[in-house]
Amino acid sequence: MKTKELIRQLNIADPTGEEEVCVGNADILFVESEPAYYDGHLQVLIRDTTKDPYYNVVGAKYVGKGKKVCIKYHSIESAIMENPELPVDFSEISTVDNKYYLECVKQYRREALED
Repeated sequence: MKTKELIRQLNIADPTGEEEVCVGNADILFVESEPAYYDGHLQVLIRDTTKDPYYNVVGAKYVGKGKKVCIKYHSIESAIMENPELPVDFSEISTVDNKYYLECVKQYRREALED
């Protein structure tokens, strides 16, 4: 996807620009431009827009020239590995989910302290 298409779709999804953005449910830490070959060649899906709004992938290719814009995400687990004392707020999730995620955070802290 080209950056202009990403921006277009972001504007449709959130016209106010006030919603949180995630990649795989993890927060975005930063965005940067890199050579297309850096850290593994860029994988590009070839799309047939006549099939929109349904699944439109009709091919794929690897790209080794040019640049790519990378969205770098950082999960709570990754942040705790950097700082095992990182405060984590559970106030906006249900009690059932709270118990599950509290155990996850405890495990992340244990793993961080083992390293």
